[in-house]
Amino acid sequence: MFKEPAGPGLTEGLGIAYKRWAMRAPRVVLTAVFSLFGLALFARPQDCHYWTNQYGSRATLLGGAVIGSVLDLSGTYYNPGGMSLVEKPHTLMAANVFQYPRVVLARTVPGSIPFNRFNAGPAPILLAGTLRIRGLRNHWFGYSYLARQSVKLGISSSAAGTRDVLPDLPGAEDYVTQFRLDEKLSESWYGLTWSYKLSKHMGIGVTQYIVYRSQRALMQELVEALSQQSRLAVAVGERQYSYYHFRALWKIGLACDFETITMGLTLTSPSLAIGGSGSTGVNSTLAGLDMNGDGTSEDFLASDYRRQLPVTYESPFSLAAGMTFKIQKVRLYLSTEWFARVLPYTVVDAAPFVAQSSGEILSTDVTQELASVLNWGAGLEWFYSSRFKGYASFTTDYSAKKPGTSMNISLTDWDIHHIVTGGEFFIKKSSVTVGVGLSFGGREVGDRPDILTRRGLAGLWDPFGSLKFRYRCYKLIVGFAI
Repeated sequence: MFKEPAGPGLTEGLGIAYKRWAMRAPRVVLTAVFSLFGLALFARPQDCHYWTNQYGSRATLLGGAVIGSVLDLSGTYYNPGGMSLVEKPHTLMAANVFQYPRVVLARTVPGSIPFNRFNAGPAPILLAGTLRIRGLRNHWFGYSYLARQSVKLGISSSAAGTRDVLPDLPGAEDYVTQFRLDEKLSESWYGLTWSYKLSKHMGIGVTQYIVYRSQRALMQELVEALSQQSRLAVAVGERQYSYYHFRALWKIGLACDFETITMGLTLTSPSLAIGGSGSTGVNSTLAGLDMNGDGTSEDFLASDYRRQLPVTYESPFSLAAGMTFKIQKVRLYLSTEWFARVLPYTVVDAAPFVAQSSGEILSTDVTQELASVLNWGAGLEWFYSSRFKGYASFTTDYSAKKPGTSMNISLTDWDIHHIVTGGEFFIKKSSVTVGVGLSFGGREVGDRPDILTRRGLAGLWDPFGSLKFRYRCYKLIVGFAI
């Protein structure tokens, strides 16, 4: 989000706003206004996670712990080195994951009326196929489309009541508060895969991806207070941004397939930027407050909107390894992947602007920073009969949010764990897979980070200071292959 202005689901620069009106100086007012920038990102379940989505029906049932075992055309993503070892990879005619994600807003103002909009529907999908090229023995070519991220989120909370909001005035005031967070994020990977069979048991391969990412976010906060003397004070904050970006990256794989064990190793390159464009906007308004006690309202306004701004987006280098043990009628799948740190950088680069009321120089840059992450997973496949197999898996999905930092684009602070179970039924030469899954956050998101320091704000009422989010996702997996 911008200059550390944004937060949880809307990229760091999202949060803006009007934070305590009892401020005694324009700088304090400004600090309050921008102290909400960090909230936005909290609501995106995927912005700091790498193992949230899995692809292919069997790979999904195994939690994606298939880096060391190519099962079908999902190997174009998990390990392209193994595609040349599969004599006849199953064609994914249909592999759907229906999910119901829930991001709940907690610890709101007493008496708040929440409104949470969830999008129950298909999870991100994979479409893949084989390209036939004659005369190139031991070579395998394929194509794929991968919906890597897809998020639609809408959360709001409104409240009205009576309490001492303005400490400089006697008695309690009637107040109204409103918080709103909207976000839409999509990231699509378009790939071409080449795999070469080095020997009977070993293959190498690479998938070239072109990535298109689009994201837009809006966060609004409103606080109104009416004193017993019929004086009205209003604080409004809004932060919004949108951008699209193209980049390229490569996934390189090595696979080994032996009688009792299979092994795999993959690395994913950092992104190579191609180009993009973005926009940012902020509106922070404070009106009707007598901060000096002289009977004169000292109003504040800082607003700026820009478009057609330069954009870049970076993704980390990652290294993954996996093994599969074949024990009679049981297969044990193990995988792990390490993602490198992404140093602080600017996603949407906006020129500084001058606050209309105070003359201060401010920025609405959208920024990003990610910590290194190590995920691991285990899957179990067992053969009940020639026509039925069972599956169970557990995988971690740790947040890449760096502790103690304020970020714009990625601020989700929960560690997710995925549990999946299901079965595969064989009907002639086809197979049908069915399963269920649960993903849950390991902890609540912490309080929103400050963008600017909060000097002089201690003791003032902040209606949004304790907002937290909780994450759950329920899944139904249905797949068909021939």
